[in-house]
Amino acid sequence: MKKTILLLLCITFSLSSLGQQPLEKITITGKVIDAATSSPIEFATISFKKDSTLLGTTTNKKGNFTIDILPDNYLIKAEFISFDPFIIKNKNINESIDLGTIVLFYNAETLNEVELKGQQRLTEFQIDKKIYRSSQDISNNGGNALDVLNNTPSVTVNQDGNVNMRGTSATLLIDGKPLFGLGNGSDVLNAMPSNSIDRVEIITRSAKYSAEGGGGILNIITKKRKGQGFSGSIDIHGGVPDNNGGSLFLNKSNEVINLFSTLSFNNEKKISHTDIDQTYFDNSDSILGYFEQKRKDKNQRNSFLISIGSDIYLNKKNSLTVSLLYNNHNKDFNSHLNLDDFDSQKSIKQSAERNVNDRDDLSKIEGLLNYTNKFNEAGETLSFDFKYGTTVSDNKANILENIIIPNLENNEQKVAKNQNLDNYLFQLDYTLPFTLDKKLELGYKSTLRFYENDFNVSEYNANSGDFTTIGGFSDLVNYDEKTHALFALYTATHGSFSYALGLRSEYSDVSIGTKTSNKNTKNYTDFFPSASFGYEFENESYLSLNYSRSINRPEIYQVNPFISLIDERYQSVGNPDLNPYYTNFLELLYDMSFEKLLITSSLYATYAEEQFLTILQSAGQNAEALETFKRLPINSGNKLSVGVDVDITYTPFKGLRLNTYVSPYREETTNALDDAYNISNTVWYAEASALVTLNNGLRFRAQHYYQSPMIDGLAKYKTINFTNLSVSMPLLKKKGMLTFKVIDAFKTKAFTTRTLEANSNTLRSLRYDQQFSLAFTYQFKQNGKSKKDRSKEVKKDELEDKQDLKM
Repeated sequence: MKKTILLLLCITFSLSSLGQQPLEKITITGKVIDAATSSPIEFATISFKKDSTLLGTTTNKKGNFTIDILPDNYLIKAEFISFDPFIIKNKNINESIDLGTIVLFYNAETLNEVELKGQQRLTEFQIDKKIYRSSQDISNNGGNALDVLNNTPSVTVNQDGNVNMRGTSATLLIDGKPLFGLGNGSDVLNAMPSNSIDRVEIITRSAKYSAEGGGGILNIITKKRKGQGFSGSIDIHGGVPDNNGGSLFLNKSNEVINLFSTLSFNNEKKISHTDIDQTYFDNSDSILGYFEQKRKDKNQRNSFLISIGSDIYLNKKNSLTVSLLYNNHNKDFNSHLNLDDFDSQKSIKQSAERNVNDRDDLSKIEGLLNYTNKFNEAGETLSFDFKYGTTVSDNKANILENIIIPNLENNEQKVAKNQNLDNYLFQLDYTLPFTLDKKLELGYKSTLRFYENDFNVSEYNANSGDFTTIGGFSDLVNYDEKTHALFALYTATHGSFSYALGLRSEYSDVSIGTKTSNKNTKNYTDFFPSASFGYEFENESYLSLNYSRSINRPEIYQVNPFISLIDERYQSVGNPDLNPYYTNFLELLYDMSFEKLLITSSLYATYAEEQFLTILQSAGQNAEALETFKRLPINSGNKLSVGVDVDITYTPFKGLRLNTYVSPYREETTNALDDAYNISNTVWYAEASALVTLNNGLRFRAQHYYQSPMIDGLAKYKTINFTNLSVSMPLLKKKGMLTFKVIDAFKTKAFTTRTLEANSNTLRSLRYDQQFSLAFTYQFKQNGKSKKDRSKEVKKDELEDKQDLKM
């Protein structure tokens, strides 16, 4: 009997041991995307926690993740720095499953998590774009949109507010819509506070976006928090020279509506100094004389901006967005010029002082309406946009010239210029997903510009005691531009290989005319193909090849025939006959990431025919028989550029981040104005920055910019070399930030050119006064049950439903 019992116990123990063999691991997969852009998030952390056990992995460039775990109950968390985490509590998982797409919502207000972490990258790389998290960069505190763009990697902003990438003008978008305004839009960007900007997207050009601009596409994303209850930020800043003002950003969201608004005011003064030394010759290269000019500009600007908008969630599938913006600029620009003319023996012929007071009252109103219908969870979407903007400018200038030598004489002139610009945008976009990895995007876009410039230049007549119009300097200019576009873009992913093929067609109808001239009309239809091919390697490095064709249309100031008389000796005039030119762009991009090192590199080539070339021409002699010149843009020259972009971010240890951007390129211009403007040019452009973060949150940042000598047309630009410094300190429980900045810390920032054209040898030097600024930024948030919280709960329920079906 005892033997029988013992045998049964042994059998029972053996069966029990067999039943307790180690469990086999199961595989969990999924994808993490950004709620605002629907783009994959790389390096997002996915963790599975059970008691004291924590398992985790990170997403790859496509936002995908895979992890093997044992069956059990887990706390699942998906998170990425500056995003709100996605959490599922106490979920039982007992077999391999696909968690599907997890959506994370960006939250720039988490200063205690983001602003004080030196190892956090400011730049994020995705398959179709590079994202610069401007709201996390202390260099932008107290600045405006132009400052943000100037701090964006691979982007430069020159002294006239023109935004360039790789030496070519960039296409600017705000929240995916084109920038409206006179000139290059710098007035709007100057008034837009940096604390209203979330990030800047540097987008790989495709048929989906505007075909305009050869340098690339920059999309400024403004802050618009969905579902955070009540949040906002306050900025107060002051500087020397004057840069005083403040801004307020507010956001409020509930179940059915998200309200957002921005209010800003700024008073700034920029002081610049320009020196000109010129020698001019006759046709046999004998010296006729010399000219020297010393000019000082004090440009005072008061700007006011207010914008308000809302997202209205009609239901789960339909939403409506409306916004209204008002912007006003009062400019008071004062220029003082000392003008000295000498004969060939350097004896003084004439000495004069010229004072120009240029005042401009510019107002802009802009409205936007967007309707979006999300048909299903698969991503089928239809959206419609309408945008209208009107800009009115009332410009008056008083010019007083005092001739000291040879005889005392005063000349007084008045310039009146009234400008009106109306812009319209109609846009329709449709996205049709076939599978999770294949989709087709279709769209239509129409942009209309109607510009009017009524100008008059008059001169004081001592005999009549009144001002009389100068002959040829009074007219009404009308410029109309209508562009209609259709596009189709197909994207697909097959394992590690992905591609996008697109075609865009644009029809343009352009006319320009004056009261005293016939209207010049141009109509043309163009096609703009794009293609992108990418492959992700097992080590998560990524290789892509991109091609696109683009168009560069002239800006209004480039075709406006009215001459600026601030500097009578060097006049600027537009060219009504200026035609657009086309650029072909090819890029091979390779990027790789390591634990402490991130490298993105590209080899690119651009080719443009009949580009814009600004030339200097002789304008004859003025009333005092002195030489005058005019700058005129023309179509001339074929330009080939080949270059390399390398962006390196290195974090050797916590609290130190080093970044270097290097972009050497080679330019060859041929067939430029009878070969007189042909160039062969190698340029090195580089940016380097170091960010040090101490344990108490104090942060130091140094940025250095370098551009080697270069040739543009017949102008030779000398080296540009300058350093910006900033230091910041957290305050008020890390919700506030005090930032001190120095622009051009060592007074080395200068723009010097030498030109050999129009029978003259001209050396021109321009420099701005050093700038100091102090800014205080405070960000706040009140959490509450909101649209986003419920959205997260819906996602959680959907995810659990999927898991329940599989279990």
